[in-house]
Order: sequence, then C-alpha cells, then structure tokens
Amino acid sequence: MTTSSVFFEPLTLSGLNGLGRAHPPAITVLLPGYAPGAQAKPTNVRLKNAVDAIVHRLLNLGLADREIGMLTAPLLSLASGPAFREGHKNGVAFFLDEEGFQGNEVPGDVPETVVVGNHYYVKPLLHWLMEPREFMVLVLAQGKVSLLNCENDKLNEAPLPRGVPTTLDEISTMETPDHTRINRSGAGRGKGAQNPISFGITSANEERRVQFFCTMVDRGLHMLLQDSSLPLVLAGVDRVVSVYRKENTYPHTISATLRGNIEFLPPEEVVRRARSLIAAERAQEATGYLVEMEEYAPGDRWSTSLYTILRAATQGRVWRLFLAEGASCEGSLKELPSVGELRREVLPIQEDLINVAAVETLCHGGEVFLAAADQLPHQASAAALFRYSLAPNVKEV
Repeated sequence: MTTSSVFFEPLTLSGLNGLGRAHPPAITVLLPGYAPGAQAKPTNVRLKNAVDAIVHRLLNLGLADREIGMLTAPLLSLASGPAFREGHKNGVAFFLDEEGFQGNEVPGDVPETVVVGNHYYVKPLLHWLMEPREFMVLVLAQGKVSLLNCENDKLNEAPLPRGVPTTLDEISTMETPDHTRINRSGAGRGKGAQNPISFGITSANEERRVQFFCTMVDRGLHMLLQDSSLPLVLAGVDRVVSVYRKENTYPHTISATLRGNIEFLPPEEVVRRARSLIAAERAQEATGYLVEMEEYAPGDRWSTSLYTILRAATQGRVWRLFLAEGASCEGSLKELPSVGELRREVLPIQEDLINVAAVETLCHGGEVFLAAADQLPHQASAAALFRYSLAPNVKEV
C-alpha cells in the first residue's frame, strides 16, 4: 500500500479480515487525529515515539537489529515524509508483521496505543468497526419517495428502479396488478375477453390508496434489494411508513423509524441517526442471541470460560462471540499449552486475551458482539456459541 493511500482507506471488518493471522511479532500502532494548532504533539513526532517504543520491546524479545530495522522501516519512512508533518484530523492505525504492512483511517479519538503481540490489537476499534459502514434509507414522504445510500459516511441518492412510483399521485395512472384483474378464459383481447378493471384509485378511500402505493414501491424495489443484505432504514411520515411495513418484503428492514422530515437535516445528521437505529437493533439481536444460547443450546455448544473460548476460536469453532464492554484479561498464550500449541509461533509475552478471542473469531468468519457485562451469563467477561461440539473423547481445557 502506498503512503498516499494510507490515509484515505477507512478500516472495515472485511479489511481487518483481509489482514489474516499475523506472523508474530504483530505490531499495532493507533494514533489519534491531530488538528493544527492543538496542544498535542504533531503526528510525525508521535509516530517516531511509537517506533522508539516498538524497538525497545522487540529488543527485549531478543530480535536482531536487522529484523527490527526491517519491521520498523515503513513507519520511519512515513514519519519522515511530508504527509505526516501536515497532520491529519482522522486517526490512523498501522498493522505490521514480517509479511507486510497496512495503514488505515480510524476515528480521530482512538486512544494512542502501541502493542507488540501475537495478534494485531483491535479491541479499541471493535465498537466503531461494528457500526454499519453501508446501509440504505428509504424516504416515504407524502410528496416524494427517494432511496438514499450511505457508504463510509457519504450519503447519496440512489436511482429508483423502473416501476417504483415516486409520489402518491403517480399510482393513479398505473395499470392494475395481475392479481386484481378479472380472470379471463380466452387469450388476447378478442371478442368475449374482458378488459382489466380499474383498481378504483379515484373512488377508493385514502387508506386503500396508500396501501396500493406502498405495495408498488415494495414490488419495484424487490429486484434491487433481493441480492442485498444491507440494513434498510425507513424514514418519513408515520402514516405512510406504518402501512409500508405491512407490505414490506425485505427481511433486513430496521424495525425503528427515522421520524420527521429528513430533507432539511444535514447529511451527517441523517447518517448519525440512522446508524443509531441500526446499532440499537443489533444490540437487541445480541441480547436475543444470548437468551437463545442459554435456553436452547446444549451445554457443550457454548461456554463462558475464556480459555475454552480461546481454544475454540483458534480452531475456528466460534460462531458468535459476546464480549462485555470494557472487559480485559492479560495473559500469555505460552501459559496455555492447549491454545498455544495450535499456533506454530507464539511469543512469550503478555497480551489482552479478550482481544485474541475477538481477532481469532473474526479471522475465521465468526461474529463479534459487544454487550453490557450484566447481560452475559454468570457475569463473565466473554461468552461464545460454537459452530459444533467436539467429539465425546476430545477434552476441553
């Protein structure tokens, strides 16, 4: 990755998964944003300080000067370049190991962090990473229907597919849906064939009119949405939105409504409110998954033992991982032979085992949820639902 692109690619869950398993030592540097004129040290100075800390820790691990120089060379190059001297309002994360180097934009308020471990350190970024980076907003105002797409904080209006009515008045000119036509015994429009009846928009009551309108919008969006799994937030007039929910067939529609006339809101406020609704629904889903896990999953399909979870995560068995907000647990994988033996190279260092569980779960395609500590069984710091149970003759930790 070139230094010019480092600062314009926000870190995403898919990008994090693309890093794969690190080859220890895995180095993570998180630097908060810097505003010109602020009291904080310039970004290039903080990066040079981070390199000094990395060198000290690698020397303590017994690495040779040449190895250390090769590992830290990309960071030193950036710290000496003009881009960092200018400062950046967004935060930046760097991930390095013997195989390569990657840099990404992260929130400006990320804590300044330097970690050398067996895994990249992503725990401070989990809450932000799990926020929806891409979603859609369907605006159902009485005067106009519009579809907005949000990707990486940018909100743009998406073209509506052909056949989607843009106003209530527009449906009065539409042909009647097939299921409302009179059944005809003969083909074509010859003698004896009956013409399609009018849906009766002009004489129907307002409720029937709105219902037909919502049906046509949902039908028109079907082809666009059928292959998508993006969250869809409904916004607009409660009367229209409530009817649309009854006709809606898209399974990833958020249950809460973005109320009011959002046309007069700044785009960043629309994005913030929509994300808040999606995050709240995801939190509810996590709570539901926890309840289902405790009540219905067999005892050998889930655990709150961190050591058991670490072993299962390393094996790729963790389907859903639930972490208590703010939880941490320092330890060494070297002290956990049943876990450490699954990795060919494990350094004898202390690291946050909660972070290790999260990274291993994500690398194997599992899901990670953050929850309040009192929601997890037995007030544990972590809980996990496994994809499958071990054979009866295989003993857990």
